[in-house]
Amino acid sequence: MNKLLIISIYLIVLISVPLFETIVKNKIRRRKNKPYYIANGNIRIDYVKNKGALLGIFSKNRKLILILTTIVLTLIITLSLYVLLFVKKNYLLKLGLLITSTGAFSNSLERYIYKGVIDYFSFPKVIIKPLRNVVFNMADMFIFFGTFIIIVSLILGI
Repeated sequence: MNKLLIISIYLIVLISVPLFETIVKNKIRRRKNKPYYIANGNIRIDYVKNKGALLGIFSKNRKLILILTTIVLTLIITLSLYVLLFVKKNYLLKLGLLITSTGAFSNSLERYIYKGVIDYFSFPKVIIKPLRNVVFNMADMFIFFGTFIIIVSLILGI
């Protein structure tokens, strides 16, 4: 595949998730403090601003969060582009890197623009009680599933 086409597809995917998530978050932002449930109460939609990183860690140190965000985002995008352009095959690894970098980019943009990330869905009926209060956004899920795919691809060598 042509390298320009690969970069174009990568950029389209990289930009489309933050755009879509902005639309979703704007609707949720308008409903601030009015949570609602879907899927028979299994999914709670709510507005939660996370000023920190994963699960709110480092929320009191904005500079550290921005430095770490910049470093991690630069590394993941650089690695993704390198693998997409120069590694033959390894399609599962490429998919995982694309998904992970898209989620990281989406959360990073929000962190820079809004000084925090808006999380909006949780699973209040999940079996593991400590997970009931963890709130996610779509970008978090991209990071989680992308990382899972990367790990599987590295273990299986595909």
